[in-house]
Amino acid sequence: MIGPVARCRRTLYGAGVLRSSSLPRPVVSVGNLTAGGSGKTPHVQFLAGWLSENGVRVAILSRGYGRKTRGVLWASRGQGAGTAGAREDAEADRVGDEPALLASTLPGVPVLVGESRFAAGTECLRSLEVDAFLLDDGYQHLSLRRDMDILLVDAVRGLGNRRTLPFGPLREPTDHARFADALVVTRCENLEHGRATFTAVPFPPGRPVAFTRIRPFALVDRGGEETPLHPGGKEVVAFSGIAQNDQFENALRASGFVVRRFLGFRDHHPYRPDDLERIRAAADGLPVVTTEKDMVRLPGEVPFPLAALRVRVEFLSGWENLSRLVLERIGRREGR
Repeated sequence: MIGPVARCRRTLYGAGVLRSSSLPRPVVSVGNLTAGGSGKTPHVQFLAGWLSENGVRVAILSRGYGRKTRGVLWASRGQGAGTAGAREDAEADRVGDEPALLASTLPGVPVLVGESRFAAGTECLRSLEVDAFLLDDGYQHLSLRRDMDILLVDAVRGLGNRRTLPFGPLREPTDHARFADALVVTRCENLEHGRATFTAVPFPPGRPVAFTRIRPFALVDRGGEETPLHPGGKEVVAFSGIAQNDQFENALRASGFVVRRFLGFRDHHPYRPDDLERIRAAADGLPVVTTEKDMVRLPGEVPFPLAALRVRVEFLSGWENLSRLVLERIGRREGR
């Protein structure tokens, strides 16, 4: 029973029976209450890019789910695209698909993985000057103290049946939303859709609430070259192995693609030669589209033309208050 265990953990950490470690730099966590996707990776990408643009030297700490290795590893040292040693360990099977994707799309941002994010942050500070850390999928990682917790809730899925695993989708009870400093309702069709989801979340008043959507804007090949998104009824075959495969298929159709066939795999699926042959046969000469997270898990050569759908976060409401609190918690002010 996950619910009682989650309550007990929060109580023990709150009472100091279980100890949390502190890094000597501010830590901002992005996470959720539910198992599966809620748009964490695009939101971490957005925040890391925005902080970098505002002169904050930020590094990302991740667990590296699904990797074959253990201990602390660098997915990127943040030395920029094309720099020797910038991504020496960024293969998805070594560091996990999400850190590998973050490393490839944020070449100026260090990305580290480790079971202990405290150990990963400590390793980072041994060789790099960092102003703040972003903790990817960190809402339940109570062994590291945070200066700010941002909780994401998917507007499409909401909180499901509001029951914890294994009887529902929740990692923690719904009332644990109160431990967050800010709430972001993601994947909103529009602002009204997001607000309808928000009414079902027991979130304390007076704290920042924002609403976002994840908007496809380009196709990208395996070399990183972008093509603006002008599908115009283009016929494709698509596949993905993410938490919500149906959301990716729906995003393609909503963007104007004609999806002749869609192949869904389990989340974090490690693609093997027989999978690639199955996709090639399904494509039958048509272009193939997948997610960027799936693309980093593919081997060096694939037997079909391939592109990934690149997406970005767009705020419908609430960014001003959220961004102000982020800067306040990491000790920065607008314009610095």
